[in-house]
Amino acid sequence: RWIKMATTDLGKNIHNAFSVVFNTYQSIEKLMCACQSDEVKQKYYLPTEKFLRYSSDQYWAGWLYWSFILLYQRYADGNCMENGWIDAPVYAVEINVDAETCEEPKIYIGKYEYKDICSWIPGCSPADHYGFYDAMHNDELFEIESAGDIKVSVPVDEKVSEKYWGLKKVTFKEINLVDVNADNYYDKIFGTIESLS
Repeated sequence: RWIKMATTDLGKNIHNAFSVVFNTYQSIEKLMCACQSDEVKQKYYLPTEKFLRYSSDQYWAGWLYWSFILLYQRYADGNCMENGWIDAPVYAVEINVDAETCEEPKIYIGKYEYKDICSWIPGCSPADHYGFYDAMHNDELFEIESAGDIKVSVPVDEKVSEKYWGLKKVTFKEINLVDVNADNYYDKIFGTIESLS
């Protein structure tokens, strides 16, 4: 009987855990939809409307998404080129729920500066997640320094810069995900983009 009870409790715990994950995903979806609203699109160009994420059928950590990245460019910085990009910084908004990356769920907002966006090919795949994620989290490939509430990340060498499409520098901030709601998301996220611009 003890084993049966423990097994039943374990099963309920698993269901409850996934219920929390799915409810969190629903909230994240609402936030991402708000961040791609018509109001946002009037001021910001979205190089891709798909969110970038790490995914893998081969490794269990890729079976659930824990980092969601949306990309933006400012219309104030120029016009869209034939390759589908504006010759200006790219802004990444990452929603991160990975306990190994941050103590509590965060939104990371970064300004990415590149050497030559004009030479890029059109489009951005969801699998290009690493190209924006690593610069804010991988301190083996990037030198990340803090200056108050702003962090600056630069590739450790030219080889890393080229691997990340000619990345020169990332300037980014973080805010707590739980502090963002339907009333303040625009100011907190897009206000931060404007402050970094």
